[in-house]
Amino acid sequence: MPDSGAPLSVTPSGVTSAPFVEFAGVAVTYGAGTPQAVAALSPTDLAFGRGEFICIVGPSGCGKTTLMQTLAGFLPPTTGMVSVGGQAVRGPGPERGVVFQQAALFPWKTVAANAGFGPAMRGLPRAVQRERVEYWLHSVGLWEFRDRYPYELSGGMQQRLAIARALANEPEILLMDEPFGALDALTREKMQEALHEVWRSRGMTVLFITHSVDEAVYLGTEIVVMSQRPGRILARIPAPFARQSADSEIRHVKASADFVALREQVLGLIWGENAV
Repeated sequence: MPDSGAPLSVTPSGVTSAPFVEFAGVAVTYGAGTPQAVAALSPTDLAFGRGEFICIVGPSGCGKTTLMQTLAGFLPPTTGMVSVGGQAVRGPGPERGVVFQQAALFPWKTVAANAGFGPAMRGLPRAVQRERVEYWLHSVGLWEFRDRYPYELSGGMQQRLAIARALANEPEILLMDEPFGALDALTREKMQEALHEVWRSRGMTVLFITHSVDEAVYLGTEIVVMSQRPGRILARIPAPFARQSADSEIRHVKASADFVALREQVLGLIWGENAV
């Protein structure tokens, strides 16, 4: 395992000299300047183009969520800069939708009202709000539940609603922090397929954090492997499976020799890092 911050793999072909998303020397120290200071993220350079599905994996506490929060605009870097389309990120914005591990829905609002929250807060015309709510609830299979409340939905349905709420703002980037981590195995695979279909059909850019290597290998166009805290990038590994035919069944993809080989490569990096 190298002891420098240099990634092991080449940058994917989708990234050009003018990347869509760029982390330039981004580092985060919690409590900087105090005796309790904790370095969460080493200076990090990462760039990728529009339409990429970037999956980030690594040991617990390695800075995955910290990195994502700087792009979301929730957390300013201690040093460095995050930019989208050449513009520095100064705070949250509707062009960046966020989905967390817990759905964090409004329990007093209906499914339709939850899905339409963003467009309503932005003051979009009511006709546009209704159109977006209908479209995205149909897309995630929840239109027939539009008048229900979150407590009437299963865990998987709540996460689908959280995704629909993020997508109703029509963000350019979807940021997802362990969104399927609390789901059972079958529901998780169904959600992976649903997200895969939305990404393929809309061509949006996704930054996806997960502890599941299988999930990262299946969903990502690229897998970013991070080190233990303070986090740094150990490897950037292109993955081919996300761009395969939409008719490819998830169970067949995950059973293929190529899939297993890539999964073992990523696991080897993570296990090697944990052994340090």
